[in-house]
Amino acid sequence: MRDAMRSPRVTLEESIVKLASETGASPSFVEKVRALFLGRGIDLEDSAEPYTDALNEAFRRHASIRERIDEARGSLGRLHANITELGEVFQDHLARLRGMRERTAPPSVKLCLVPGEFDRTVVPGPDEIQ
Repeated sequence: MRDAMRSPRVTLEESIVKLASETGASPSFVEKVRALFLGRGIDLEDSAEPYTDALNEAFRRHASIRERIDEARGSLGRLHANITELGEVFQDHLARLRGMRERTAPPSVKLCLVPGEFDRTVVPGPDEIQ
């Protein structure tokens, strides 16, 4: 009678599937969990009871890490958008500053000497009077 009152035995496979569904775990993570048990010679049809706490913790941590990664991706996306906007503002300011410089700079005058205008005849020779 005592055995009849016990809850039905839950297998590792059933527990893994349930936790994966509850936490939205990726298929690759689920396969890694299965491979961990199989690699240690533990059949997935064995009872999950000895591993329940560890499985719960693993799937909860995986979900938490995924949430943090999603938040980081969102922050990175916003940062990228802000940097792009800042670059556009910088380019706009740079264009405006160049325009202001062109409007306020004195006109450039090209100096050309006309022969004879300021010429001095200099003949090379000794510095002293001869």
